[in-house]
Amino acid sequence: MDSAAFGREVFDRVSGLLSGINRSPFLFVGSGLSRRYMGSEDWAGLLEWVCDSVGAPMKPLYVYRSQAVNELGGAETPYPLMARLMAADFLDALGSPHMAGWASSHREEFEREGRSPFKVYLCEHLRTFTPRLMTDELDVLRGAANHVAGVITTNYDGLVDSLFPGYQRFVRQDELLFTPVTGVGEIFKIHGSMDDPDSLVITDRDYEHFENRKTYLTAKIMTIFGEFPIIFLGYSLSDPNVLGIISAIAECAGRERARELASRFVFVEFSPDPTGFRIDPRHGVMVSNGSQVEMTCIRTNDFTPIYRAIASTRQLYTPRFLNQLSRQVYSIVYSGHASETVLSRDLEQLGQYPQDAKIVIGVGPERYGRPVDGDDLYRDVLFHDQGLDANLVVGTYLDRMLRSREVPMFHYLAQYDGPLGPRIRQEVAEKRDLDSYLSKTERDRRDRLRGKLRSKDIPGLVHLFRGDAYKHVTLLEQSELDAGQLEELLKPVARDMLERTGKLDSPIRKDIRILDFLRDGVSYRERRTRPSEHCRC
Repeated sequence: MDSAAFGREVFDRVSGLLSGINRSPFLFVGSGLSRRYMGSEDWAGLLEWVCDSVGAPMKPLYVYRSQAVNELGGAETPYPLMARLMAADFLDALGSPHMAGWASSHREEFEREGRSPFKVYLCEHLRTFTPRLMTDELDVLRGAANHVAGVITTNYDGLVDSLFPGYQRFVRQDELLFTPVTGVGEIFKIHGSMDDPDSLVITDRDYEHFENRKTYLTAKIMTIFGEFPIIFLGYSLSDPNVLGIISAIAECAGRERARELASRFVFVEFSPDPTGFRIDPRHGVMVSNGSQVEMTCIRTNDFTPIYRAIASTRQLYTPRFLNQLSRQVYSIVYSGHASETVLSRDLEQLGQYPQDAKIVIGVGPERYGRPVDGDDLYRDVLFHDQGLDANLVVGTYLDRMLRSREVPMFHYLAQYDGPLGPRIRQEVAEKRDLDSYLSKTERDRRDRLRGKLRSKDIPGLVHLFRGDAYKHVTLLEQSELDAGQLEELLKPVARDMLERTGKLDSPIRKDIRILDFLRDGVSYRERRTRPSEHCRC
């Protein structure tokens, strides 16, 4: 499979998963993403940079590794202990001539604020990195930012802050305890941030303190994992942070529930070798309680299709706006005077105000949210991802829509039991079979060209017309069309159109109306024309 075809398969896989759950995803971001876009080091590289940049009396990194491995008895992850050993030697290094100037410039910070010199030194280094690599791919991720519910990251650097500038940040666990958490438009930097050196979780004692106080954080992460699809970026499948989170879920949720949650996970693993590109929809991960959970694993060197799939999700308002709205909604009390300033603005503009702005919002009868339009119906009938209520569609919008254009309708009529408007009744009466969807030109074309088909069904169309098969569905008779096969034909074509242009062309719109008739229209008409048992005929 070439890279373009693989990219389309990745887009379909991720967008299909997100559409099925009908929620914007949370991103779980590791150091691999910072290396990819900023050229920063991984954990071992960061510690090695300290050793090299400071010099004596710091030791080479391999010495600290040997000390840590010997003390831990061969533990697989010695870095936290290595960091503590290095922090002690770093204090001694501050007395050396080449570090004296740096130590003097931070003396007040160390003496009055009690900050760790080792962590301050690390944070200064991390602040030198900015997003500068693979900028085309990174721009696609920025374009998808409004479709990301939130971010959980173990990184200290500022990459995710720059990508999601309006999101509420949580760095310390006490911030989670004393601040209302909404679950949208938020960044959880669970191992600290370079903006707050004391918050860094890097030494073994930091991790012990973190473990002793992580109860609320774990509960919050569990809630997020239970409600949102999760896309892991910048980790390896052997990363202890990832395995620890998944193990905690398996232990708390139970085996069956853990499997259900893991079915929402997409793990993206970097593979530099094109022969290693693959999608494994049921990759098994062994967790600490001995059970195995399965998730979708994508190995690739191109993350662009994943970001485009995220951007293809539909939502009315951005996570940043929903976060701000949930924190700052006030009621208007008609008491003769106002206690707050009343602003008259479109809802979409509210995300531009400062996070501490006091805003009063009034909802009037003219526009409640966003009206349903024909594009919503086409997407909903094909993908079932818009969550449209049948009573709302039929009772409020459908009759008016049908006066000016054709739209799919039987999906909603089949769920509706109220009175019908005059245009709906006329349309139901006219749409009695497949031929009623065809113009005279299309019926003549069907009679003239259908003889070229190897088989008179969807596979026959695909064999003759390849990627344009959807444009020739009208060559088939009603008895030759299988609704399931037609749906499988249309979905990838529609996703590609929506990704490229944001719109569906006329042939696929007609196909969706035909699919709507085959799936729900035939049975709906039979049900309406069948005499009631109470009817006196």
